[in-house]
Amino acid sequence: MLGTTQSEQNHSPSNKQVPQRIFAALVTLLLAVLLLTIVPLVESLHGSVLWGLNYHSPKFMSQVGDALALVKLLALCTGVYLLFTQQGRFRHLFKSKWMSIVLSSVLAIVAFIQIAIGLIGVLIDATLGTNQDYFHKEFAIGNNTIYVFTADTGAMGTAYHYFYLKCPLPANRYELKFIEKTNWVWELELKASDNGFDVFNQRGEFKYRVSLGE
Repeated sequence: MLGTTQSEQNHSPSNKQVPQRIFAALVTLLLAVLLLTIVPLVESLHGSVLWGLNYHSPKFMSQVGDALALVKLLALCTGVYLLFTQQGRFRHLFKSKWMSIVLSSVLAIVAFIQIAIGLIGVLIDATLGTNQDYFHKEFAIGNNTIYVFTADTGAMGTAYHYFYLKCPLPANRYELKFIEKTNWVWELELKASDNGFDVFNQRGEFKYRVSLGE
């Protein structure tokens, strides 16, 4: 009886050896799903576009980030499609079907969370990010370039201006060094002062004096 049971197990579908060519194709598919799901997550968790590439200008990188958000959504949707259409075949890669189920469930949850957050981000960018010149400004103050990011969420919160010193790096890249945060003055203008610059509103009224220090 024991011998019969062992023979049945050895010839059961779950224990049949998968041909090497099919096994390699399944491994490639699984790696594709992992890349399509994990790479967008890692890039998003870094906090800056393309792991802090900082090429050309913050305005340009913001535009790249908007396009990249759509690419990541497409990659995630493709990963989910492959995951669900090939799930039955992926089970041939694992000795236990539960391991395949757990892995597929974790990848699906991670992908769906990213898709939901990504859709919200795309909708916000479509609503608030149409005027890039308003959110990203650069001013030449002496030998320095001052970058101003305007954080304005409309009626949802208070608006602020963030001032940075834009430092050039090789290969047309840059580094931003935070200077100061001020209250919103709408269409601002900057003029050089003794040790920094003065901030004026669109009517030419003085608002703030910002020091560059050292």
